[in-house]
Amino acid sequence: MPTTEQLAARYVRTKGTRPSREEYSAFVNWVSMRFNRIRHMVDFTEQEVSPRKMQIHADLWGRILVSTAHNTHPHWLPFINAQFRAIHDADHLEHNLGFDLDGEVCAFVAASESAPESIRWILYSEIVLQAAAAIHTGSFARQKLVR
Repeated sequence: MPTTEQLAARYVRTKGTRPSREEYSAFVNWVSMRFNRIRHMVDFTEQEVSPRKMQIHADLWGRILVSTAHNTHPHWLPFINAQFRAIHDADHLEHNLGFDLDGEVCAFVAASESAPESIRWILYSEIVLQAAAAIHTGSFARQKLVR
């Protein structure tokens, strides 16, 4: 497995790419399918949510607290991006995954299990590469998709 630094460099230095129409459609359909399974237990907030706050909310209320702060994405509509965040956070909570690189890799694997092969590169970019860049640099880079 590449190091956090190598993954971060790949994300930061690589020009973003657009998904094909088929990949876009497959991603949106997958998000919709996965989100529909958990929508009844998601609370959205405009506030930023730390992993600790998310876990406390889940422990107290049995619900997933998902932030819609900084919810702009170059490819997904805001509601799709928010739903994807909810799916990702649900995977962290369901599988008791940390927010370090190992936890993000495991979250990617969990998401990939139900995802079509054609969008796994998107999940890898959105979960592993983006997290590696944030962990390595200390802040989130501009969102993009990296093949």
